Amino acid sequence: MKKAPLALLFLLAACSQPVAQPEVASISTPSSAAPTSAAQEQRPRERLDMTPEDLEALNAPYDRCMAGFGMDKKGRASEGSTKPVPVKEEVDKALETCGKLIPLPPWEKDASNPEALDFANRVVQCLRGKGVRYVEVQNEPGAEVVSFALGGPNNDPESISLGLEHAKACEIASSKK
Repeated sequence: MKKAPLALLFLLAACSQPVAQPEVASISTPSSAAPTSAAQEQRPRERLDMTPEDLEALNAPYDRCMAGFGMDKKGRASEGSTKPVPVKEEVDKALETCGKLIPLPPWEKDASNPEALDFANRVVQCLRGKGVRYVEVQNEPGAEVVSFALGGPNNDPESISLGLEHAKACEIASSKK
């Protein structure tokens, strides 16, 4: 008889609902170093290694959206459009609708990345190592990207052409730390 209540207890335990376990953050959760809004998370992001064709494909949804409003990517009347120059309200509406499709800059250059300034400094050092004399980090308050400027105050043509020639390779090399 003592075994009957024990068997009933096991039977009830087997049929009951499991106790909900609290969720635990996993290692694969995104870093909290760069808080992003939900709108930013849905926007596409450029990569340093993208070809011009890749960038064109990445920008195509935004371009199509703006064309739906009869505008080019800068909010001007599309070529061949019979519409007059769009008024501010039309441009604002198009940008509000299509803005979520504008690609974010590469993470390495994104001003919300706490390591973007270090990345830009590494790129500048790489470019100087390639013979670019006039190059400096460009980090304007409120800008979306941290980048570099070529040419110095006199727009040195040699620095500009050398910098443009080596920029992509230096960015890719600098992204590997």
